[in-house]
This record gives sequence, structure tokens and C-alpha cells, in this order.
Amino acid sequence: MGSVALRRGLPYLPAMLQTDDLRWLFLGSSTLLLALPAWAEAPGMTAELSCRPEAAPGRVLCELKYRAGSEARLVWADALVTAAPDFVRPLRSRVTPERFKEVGTAERKLNLAFVAAKSGTGQVTVRARAVVCRGVGERERCRPESQDVRAEIRVGS
Repeated sequence: MGSVALRRGLPYLPAMLQTDDLRWLFLGSSTLLLALPAWAEAPGMTAELSCRPEAAPGRVLCELKYRAGSEARLVWADALVTAAPDFVRPLRSRVTPERFKEVGTAERKLNLAFVAAKSGTGQVTVRARAVVCRGVGERERCRPESQDVRAEIRVGS
């Protein structure tokens, strides 16, 4: 009975594809074929976050490093502070591209500053976002990427 209802509901599909087993096989293989181009590309960038330990409350500096994958280049990037421990506050929650210190087209560094009100240890989370391009001229393709990175902030003993 399920096959009869499918035939009436989907007149544009051949009758053999309207059985339950074949229909799921067709839909599953179609989805796989659509996803293959996305699997073929390696991640366009990696990001690392590190924070310098400080002896006393005050300014805490962290460095965010972006690296483009092979044969790729970074054309734009920013950083969002998404989580920080209670004892520190970011001086800016979003750091824009104008604040980047350019290292090259495949690598960039960004300094993030926090203010520690008291001693403590905790994790800070930053979302590194970038636009990564591959290719040259008319074959160039660009896409946005993001990666959440974490580092320990340590202030005081």
C-alpha cells in the first residue's frame, strides 16, 4: 500500500524508484554525490591561540596566529572573543582586520589584549574567522572559514 501511495504522490519518478528500498538508495546516493566537492577541499586555514602568563593583575596579551593551507591565501580575517573567565575582560570583543600585523599572504598574527582584575587561571575562547582564497585569476575561489580556539590565561602565582 505504501508503494501505491508513493506512485500517486510522485508521478515524475519512474515506478521502480517509488519502492521504499530503491527510493532511499536513490536519495542517499544523490546526497553523497552532492557532498563530494565539499569533502575534496582541505581546510583553508588553521588557527592557534597562546597567552603570555602574567605575574600580577593588569594587562594580559594573547597572540592569535592564522595560517592558510597549501596553495591558499588569507584575504580577510577577524577574531571574536566568545568566552573568558570572570577575572579577565577583553579590551575589545571583536578585533578587526585593520589591527592585523601582516606576516605574509599565507600567515597573519593578531594580538588580543585582556585586563585582569585579580589573579587566577582560566580558559579563553576565540572564534578565528577568515576568508581564504585558492587559485589565480578567473579560477580563484574564495570562501569563509571559522575555527574556535582556546588558550589558558594565567595571572599571578
